[in-house]
Amino acid sequence: YLEGEVYHREPDCLESIKDLIQFLRHEDETRDVRQQLGVAQILQNDLLPILVQYPQDKVLFDAVIRLMVNLTQPALLCFGKVPPDATSRHHFLQVVSYLQAYKEAFASEKVFGVLSEKLYDLLQLDWEHRQEEDMLLIERILLLVRNVLHVPADPREEQGVDGDASVHDRVLWALHISGMDDLLKFLASAQVEQQWSLHVLEIISLMFRDQSPEELAALGQGPAGTEHSEDTLELETLRQRELAERKARALQRPSRHSRFGGSYILKGLKAIGDRDVIFHKGLHNLKNYSHDLGKEPRRVPRRRQAAPESEPSRRSARNVRLFLRHFCQDFLESCYNRLMLLVKLVRMGLASSAKDFPRERKGTCIVLWTQEQEEELTRLFEEFRDSEDIMGNIMKHLTARRSRARVVEKLLGLGL
Repeated sequence: YLEGEVYHREPDCLESIKDLIQFLRHEDETRDVRQQLGVAQILQNDLLPILVQYPQDKVLFDAVIRLMVNLTQPALLCFGKVPPDATSRHHFLQVVSYLQAYKEAFASEKVFGVLSEKLYDLLQLDWEHRQEEDMLLIERILLLVRNVLHVPADPREEQGVDGDASVHDRVLWALHISGMDDLLKFLASAQVEQQWSLHVLEIISLMFRDQSPEELAALGQGPAGTEHSEDTLELETLRQRELAERKARALQRPSRHSRFGGSYILKGLKAIGDRDVIFHKGLHNLKNYSHDLGKEPRRVPRRRQAAPESEPSRRSARNVRLFLRHFCQDFLESCYNRLMLLVKLVRMGLASSAKDFPRERKGTCIVLWTQEQEEELTRLFEEFRDSEDIMGNIMKHLTARRSRARVVEKLLGLGL
């Protein structure tokens, strides 16, 4: 139990954590155990205090990390897909809300400080002295960081203006203060740490998820007052545009109602017959005229609907953007080329030694590589080798369940 800032663990603390791990393995399709643990806030009230106060107990630390990795895994991975029915979707959204609460609890320098210190101690060990438990703990720490950063933002809770620190910004700042960013750059650039490169790449892509490359590149080129003056000028421009539109609408609206608006003939625009269109509204509405006015729009099937547009990027706090800009500069200068080469070798299945990436990660969708090059290389190396491959490829697309296409794409994006 937690008393102030001190957590007092019970004698059966380790056994209780192991029991929770077993319960999560046998939960039903509604993820009832996961939801009950979210309601009880066990991660905020118990697991994080244990992690911070008892990092020396190796067995307990490993068990806590295992449980937190399971609790923070994405909801899409728990359910397999976004449930179509209302009841299952309610459970899905409940799990997402608990994940968002977990992410807010992880915005702590103490938590990331303990994780960074433990990861640093493990990386200090040579490959000859690393045990299997050490390798698993490194992977679980990276997966935990990935899961926390992957949690989506809650738009109802984060309605602040640009420049305010969101939950994602606070998590990134805690990651930076603890020194975890330096460990990520080391893992991406060190030759002996190749097998963690895909985990590192996923974490880095999530770090820059809500950022605009143009703004990060232009940040820091001048004093802080220059950016403030640009924001003020942009706001003034928007205000003047709004006033001009309001004035134009006032001029279009007559001072008193006229019951003799009149009708007009639109020369050159044919109606259903051969005659010109007769327009019965004011001339100020002429630019909005279309033959489709009054018609009921045709319903487009869901499978043929265009993909929803991504939400506009939100400007983070200035200190977070400066940290991301410097991190991006160091990453591009010292890590990017090597990391992309290793990822491409795995994607093509050419990395097979003991220190290379595991082959089951082949097929992970990485956004930092040109998609056209990926598709072309995949086609040249893996498809259409002979006539049997051609027929097999055609049959694969004919028999594929297209309803699962988006779900499979998201799962590949998570590296699962």
